[in-house]
Amino acid sequence: MSDKASSKRRHENPSNFIKLLRSHRKDALKSLTRMFFSPLSSTMTVIVIAAALLLPSLLFAFNTNITALLGEFQNNARIVLYLTRDTSDTQALQVSNNLLTSSVIDSVDFISNEEALLSFSDAAGFSQIVADFDANPLPASIVITPNLAGLAGLDQLAASLDQMPEVELVQVDSLWLRRLAAISELIVLAAQVLGLIVLLSLCFIIGNTVRSHIENRRDEIKIIKLFGGTHSYIARPFLYTGLFYGLLGGLLASLLQALIFLSFRDPLNEIFSLYDSSFTLPLLAPAMLITLAFSGASIGWLAAIISAYRYVNAIIT
Repeated sequence: MSDKASSKRRHENPSNFIKLLRSHRKDALKSLTRMFFSPLSSTMTVIVIAAALLLPSLLFAFNTNITALLGEFQNNARIVLYLTRDTSDTQALQVSNNLLTSSVIDSVDFISNEEALLSFSDAAGFSQIVADFDANPLPASIVITPNLAGLAGLDQLAASLDQMPEVELVQVDSLWLRRLAAISELIVLAAQVLGLIVLLSLCFIIGNTVRSHIENRRDEIKIIKLFGGTHSYIARPFLYTGLFYGLLGGLLASLLQALIFLSFRDPLNEIFSLYDSSFTLPLLAPAMLITLAFSGASIGWLAAIISAYRYVNAIIT
């Protein structure tokens, strides 16, 4: 007997599941159809949602590219060691060879004081003034290309090099890198704060929109309740309403973000090339656009849950 009952339940469960899926599909289509019945208000709501999602998304995407640009520039960072006046070229070459044995140093370029003076004369156009010098005022130097990631490692290496007796001064070309890193951190913070504000704003906007849909169907909700409709059954269409508003807003935000990046890509790449950078602004990854659409749908669903269960409960109780 128990085997027959178990077999019967197995046969009934798929049927119940299919009925549930059909019910969800029916409610989803109804919600979508009702949105199209009021195209102006629905379009305005979707545009507002898209604009709200677009702002933090642009900041995060912008920061992602700044981080990539910062990583490239960190790889091109240089440390210049200005040697003492009493360090001979032979000693300087020996120091250069010793530095090359370090695993954190990629390459070393020794520049004698004569080469430095000649380069200065050619670059600045002060050849006549340089010719009047009684003695060469420029020191010999060693230009180091480190094999390090991050500004902290760069500072550590510079501090250790500064302890060498042959070194008069250590110059690390990292000030602008620090500024760029600080800007990146500020953008992340701004995006996080803006994201929180957008989340609360969208919950209010979508929740208020769902509430108006519920009010328009107040009499229908009461009748469904009289015929035994459950709380979740009554609220389900409104959950799909919030989901669709969020999804459409997310898709529109994804489209706008892709168009913005596409329009700025060539001018920015031209600017990067003027600074001898191989960095190019990439097109947005499909995963990022999908994430934006999914985020909109999730926020819409969450806002609809909060609003639907609250206002439906107020009507049927």
